[in-house]
Amino acid sequence: MPIFKRDQDPPYNQPRPAPAAVTQTPPRNDKPLASAAAAPVSAPAASPASARTEPASGSPQPAQTPARPPAAVIDEKTEITGNLKSAGNVLIEGQFHGEVEATETIWVEPHAQSDGQLRANDAVISGAVDGEIDCRRRLQIAATAVVSGEIKTPILVIEDGATVNCRFSMTREGAVR
Repeated sequence: MPIFKRDQDPPYNQPRPAPAAVTQTPPRNDKPLASAAAAPVSAPAASPASARTEPASGSPQPAQTPARPPAAVIDEKTEITGNLKSAGNVLIEGQFHGEVEATETIWVEPHAQSDGQLRANDAVISGAVDGEIDCRRRLQIAATAVVSGEIKTPILVIEDGATVNCRFSMTREGAVR
C-alpha cells in the first residue's frame, strides 16, 4: 500500500510540466553611476506596497508575487523621529520626522506623512511631505500628494491634482549655473 500520492496510480505518478518561465527586468541599479547619468531615465519602479498580491482562491499552486525591490519599511502604525540612512530603498507608510537618506528610491505612500529632509536618487511622493526633497535623478509627485518646502531635482513630474507649495531648484548634472 503506497503511503504517498506520488506512488499511487495516475494522475499522481505522472511528471508535472515545468512551470512557465517568469521574465523579470533587472533592477536599474546594476549600472555604474557614471553610465547611469548618461542613460535615459525611466520612471521609478512601482512602490513595494502596490506590488503586493493576494493568492488566488481555489488555486492549488501558490500565487507568484512580482519581483519588488527590498525596502526599509516604516509601516502605517509607526511614527519615527530621527535619521534613517539606507543603502537601498525606503518605504514610508506611517509618519517620519527627521532626515531620510537612501541610495535608491524613497516612497511616501498615501496617508503617510514626512517632515524633514528626504534625499535619494529617485522619490515618489503620494502622501504629505513638509521639508526638503533632494533627488539626484527624478522626483514624481502623485495626484494624492501634498508637498510643501523645497525641491531640488533635475527631473520633476507632478500629476494632475497634486498640491505643491514649494521653492524649486532644477539643475541637471554638468549644467552651467
